[in-house]
Amino acid sequence: MELLRFDDAGSNTPQRKKSSKGMLVVGLVATLFGISSAFASSTITINSDAPIALGQGVTAVTACDESITIAPKTKMSTKTGAPVFYLETLTVTNVDTRTTVAGVGCGSKIFDLQVFNGASPAVAYTCTELKNSGGVSVSGGAVITSSCTGSTISFTIPVSGTPGLGVNPAFEIPFADGPGTFGYVTLISRDAI
Repeated sequence: MELLRFDDAGSNTPQRKKSSKGMLVVGLVATLFGISSAFASSTITINSDAPIALGQGVTAVTACDESITIAPKTKMSTKTGAPVFYLETLTVTNVDTRTTVAGVGCGSKIFDLQVFNGASPAVAYTCTELKNSGGVSVSGGAVITSSCTGSTISFTIPVSGTPGLGVNPAFEIPFADGPGTFGYVTLISRDAI
């Protein structure tokens, strides 16, 4: 029975050799994984290599309210065989629908909205190019007057308290496969004539 062991005493267990075969196998697996992932990353094509723009650009808001938000919604369609993005709706929210109090309030004002392409110089899309499909709808069901003339979509903001008008109404402008790429949107308020 051995109680103490000193350095000069021999060892009963055999010494293992380091295997270079194991290191070669690990290196080969890592190399194959790296090469296969490099080939896989280059096989995905979206929108026929055309640039995708979601309309995130400059927004000029109205003078009657400084906190208005305009949000585009696009959809992808494969009608022509290749996937293409189209403008589905523009939604205008956070509109102060009170009549003007101390210069603030958009109730009874007319909004003129234009969508510009991303070219230089930027040109507004015409009503035909935009394919506005049915005026402007309001969350809550309030009825509003709207039209599209030339390149301008115009709609009248109802006054607070109008039946069907919620607390924070959303004004949704629908499009039937409108242009999916655009540079920016302008929204201008004016008094009814």
